[in-house]
Amino acid sequence: MRFKKGISLFVFVIVCIVILIVVNVFTKSIKTRQAEKMQNENVVKVIKRDLDEETTLRGVVTSEEIPIFSPVTAKVKNVFIKENNYVKKGDLIAILDDTKIRLEIKRKEREKQSLYKDLESLYTRLGECSVYSPFEGQVLEVYVKEKDVISKGSPICKVSKTDLVYLTVAFPKWLFKNIKQGDPIEIILHEFGQEIKGYVRSKSSVFYTDENGFPAFDVEVVLKERSIPLKARAFCIFEYNGQKVRSLNDGIITAEEDVIKSPTDGVVKSIYISKFSQINKNQLIIELSDDEITEQIENKKTQIEQIEEEISEYRKELSRFVIKATLDGIVSDVNIVEGKILNEGEKLAVIWNPYNLIFESKISELELDRIKKGQKVMLQFKIPGRIGVQEIINGTVEMVGSKPLEESKDTNISFYPVKIGFKSDRIKRGMHATAQIKVLIKQNALCIPVEALREENGKYYVWVKKQKTKNITKKTEKDKIVDEYGSKESYYNDAEKREVIIGESNKRYAEILKGLKEGEEVVLPQAYEKDIK
Repeated sequence: MRFKKGISLFVFVIVCIVILIVVNVFTKSIKTRQAEKMQNENVVKVIKRDLDEETTLRGVVTSEEIPIFSPVTAKVKNVFIKENNYVKKGDLIAILDDTKIRLEIKRKEREKQSLYKDLESLYTRLGECSVYSPFEGQVLEVYVKEKDVISKGSPICKVSKTDLVYLTVAFPKWLFKNIKQGDPIEIILHEFGQEIKGYVRSKSSVFYTDENGFPAFDVEVVLKERSIPLKARAFCIFEYNGQKVRSLNDGIITAEEDVIKSPTDGVVKSIYISKFSQINKNQLIIELSDDEITEQIENKKTQIEQIEEEISEYRKELSRFVIKATLDGIVSDVNIVEGKILNEGEKLAVIWNPYNLIFESKISELELDRIKKGQKVMLQFKIPGRIGVQEIINGTVEMVGSKPLEESKDTNISFYPVKIGFKSDRIKRGMHATAQIKVLIKQNALCIPVEALREENGKYYVWVKKQKTKNITKKTEKDKIVDEYGSKESYYNDAEKREVIIGESNKRYAEILKGLKEGEEVVLPQAYEKDIK
């Protein structure tokens, strides 16, 4: 009986020992897995990702607001706006009295026309400085010489006009009504046995009795042919009703003489004719000095240009008397009535656009390089009366101030103004909003969390995982604070310390330029051990 009791006790003891061993092994296994899990949770891989950053701004909504000022001092003639009117860009705001400017333009126009008349007269005089023969012939006398000062109408030369020869003959009085100017007539040069065609140039209305006692009148006949010997005698035959009527006498063929006169005042510069020289029609015979006239012409041209510039300026000035809206928007602060005398620069009204709105905020100098003009922005507005409801509107950065705000001068950090433009027909001026600006710092950068970095003497280090830890040393209460450098029982036992060079960074990640490869694992710091349950 005692033997049986002993065996039962021995078996019981063995079973208890086995149970204790199993429990101990199981407990250690659980602790090991928990430790490995804990360590794995504090290890991250080195990966490539886009490095970006988000900046949040708080501010208030305003709008593009442009004051309108009087461009001139003048009386208000017409007003086309009222308070709170909606106007479009280019709409009339007001018209000012421009009577004085218009009168001045008319005066300048009259002055310009007078100058043009003077210029035309000078060009005429300039043309008259070159004197041309109005006909062909032979020079009989030359009355001027070079450097002579002559007046308008002074004789230049006497010319025998060889292109026009004539003779005068008498016809019976009864033929007077039948001979007309331009009628054809035959000239008989009986000394040379020639018959020449001619025409009646004129007839005299004076009747007389010739030496033979016949009533007669004189007819001047022009010869159509040239190279007729002058001073030759000839008679004429006029045909009337099939009857040929001979002149009562012979006439002497004569060349007409004429004196060419100066068309203007001047000094003889050059002479191109001499006595007995032959000249042709439109041949240059003398030139007068034109230096003074040319100078006057240039002066008149300069005066005309100045007048035209003045007129142009006055016309531009006229546009300043018509005041138009410079943008679409609502009119406010109207300070203009008909009949009022406005001073130049006086404020007339303000126009603000209810749809082209502006979110105004400020940004610190630490984030100033992260925001640029033209960046896209997401604006968040709380809708009044609707709890938890927000309206999201896209905007664009329109201005980043280059000068800090006055309010930041007495602080340790400067703030700069920021304006973000957006469009909305629901958001009103004065409403508050939050702006979210996402900035891409660098694409496809090799990154680790910033908390994995350690700085020593201006250099950066990380702990790089070598292999998975299978066992973890039991920590006492005293050793619960982690030794980051691995000098005791350490959280970093299975990692190596490595220097790295960092590049760009944001609040969460840092770019690694040198020291790590993609896929490697780095250990995140753990200041205190997590509780293992």
